[in-house]
Amino acid sequence: MSSIKKFLRLSQTRKFTMQAVRIHPNPSKPWGPENPAPTSALHLDSNIPIPKPIKPGDVLVRIKATTLVRDTLTWPEMLAKEYLTPGNDFAGVVEAVADEKASGLRAGDEVFGMINADRGGAWAEYALVDAEKGEVARKPPPIGFEEAASVPLSALTAWEALFHKGGLSAPGSGGSKGTKILITGASGNVGIFLVQLAALAGCHVIAASTSNARNEEFLKSLGASEVVEYKDLWDRAGVYDVAVDTVGGDVLRQIWPLAAPNATLVSVDSASYNFVEELQPPSRKDVNAIWFIVWSSQEDLTQVAGLLEAGTLKTFVSATYPIEKVQEAYEAASGRSPKRGKIILTV
Repeated sequence: MSSIKKFLRLSQTRKFTMQAVRIHPNPSKPWGPENPAPTSALHLDSNIPIPKPIKPGDVLVRIKATTLVRDTLTWPEMLAKEYLTPGNDFAGVVEAVADEKASGLRAGDEVFGMINADRGGAWAEYALVDAEKGEVARKPPPIGFEEAASVPLSALTAWEALFHKGGLSAPGSGGSKGTKILITGASGNVGIFLVQLAALAGCHVIAASTSNARNEEFLKSLGASEVVEYKDLWDRAGVYDVAVDTVGGDVLRQIWPLAAPNATLVSVDSASYNFVEELQPPSRKDVNAIWFIVWSSQEDLTQVAGLLEAGTLKTFVSATYPIEKVQEAYEAASGRSPKRGKIILTV
């Protein structure tokens, strides 16, 4: 019996509902970009219907772990409708698939991935993900569900920034050896994957940090060639062939003069979507400036999984919370943690 037939049979014989975190509406004024939802709008609701895999690429995943991202409650996608369930990163076990051939998966497979940014759904006991849109891949066996859940959004952002937008060659090819790359926000959740992946690709990695005392030893352990505080960076010239900015604001404004001729500058800071129009100096039109929002890619995630399995890519988990403590967990994710890595919700 196929997994989807088993699923449908189960749904006919017992109450088939789940718990899910949902953003409850404001009775007086709808949540939106000018009126972001507070943490108190997050509620763990019961008796939510479990979604059914119907389309060929549909994969129903029993969630074991997911991540919390600061500012999720300000995202227009999460506030577009009432009672939406947030969450993009996930790790878990396949419960059912609509088509094993289309998804390449079957019930019982351990998986991880990222639900695309235009929807959510991972802060729940079950989530429906789309294999045809690259949202899911097999979890590397050596790492646990919590560690696996900490990876996709940050690692896929770093991979796309470096190897698709930045023009670098992927690890193992040797094509980027010696390329000078500047990474701002190097000790942040995306930065730690940028540093590692760029180093694995053979780049000379210049990791920018607010404090060498706190971050130098850590960043060099990830593969950074140099760790430089911002205050010591601005008087340099021709520092980088490629730069990836995760910070935005004044940092992004000041790194233009540091570019070598015909360098590439990529920003992944969500607030910097129009930085090219606003910040590119007329004198630096030679710089190829790019901003993007990451999209799921099974191919990229599978390559990341290979590095995780080989032990050459490290993961970092700051803290874990049960899903019942989602409000406390979101507050922790929105603050400054003394530990490195992601805040994880366990289900």
